[in-house]
Amino acid sequence: MTNQAQDAELELLGKPTSASRTTLSRIMTGSDTNLLGTVHGGVIMKLVDAAGAVAGRHSEGPAVTASMDEMAFLEPVRVGDLVHG
Repeated sequence: MTNQAQDAELELLGKPTSASRTTLSRIMTGSDTNLLGTVHGGVIMKLVDAAGAVAGRHSEGPAVTASMDEMAFLEPVRVGDLVHG
């Protein structure tokens, strides 16, 4: 089998999800806070949107998160916390 044929076969099989794994991390700062002094939920939601980055990496093109059903905030995030999404 030629290299071109092998490449074509791999293209049809796709790639494993592990090839697209992505982690976004950020230290929360004072500019991320709400009126209560904790990090604003919208800031957390933007960081959690790693799904868009993963989809873009997997498809090798632009991708966006079109919708999200639910997000539950279980405890506050404070300035100085390192958040991974």
